[in-house]
Amino acid sequence: MSTNYHIEVSGKQFAVIDEAGEQVGVYSTEAAAQQDIERCKSEDLLYDTAQQLVDLAVKTLMKMHSIDRQTALYWIRSATETTD
Repeated sequence: MSTNYHIEVSGKQFAVIDEAGEQVGVYSTEAAAQQDIERCKSEDLLYDTAQQLVDLAVKTLMKMHSIDRQTALYWIRSATETTD
């Protein structure tokens, strides 16, 4: 994912905008906007890591059981629904 973010000033408020031009949030201080950018980047990193782990799990399951990607993904998704 690794999205880039920037701050746009609108009157007395500071808007955080992602690379697609979507507004992530509006804040009363630039420091609060910057803090939200750091939060977003941290979440993006978590998402990227989780995506890599799922891809590795899918490939491993495919190889272990000689199944296609869709089937492996189905079983991994099914397993996550029953995990506490």
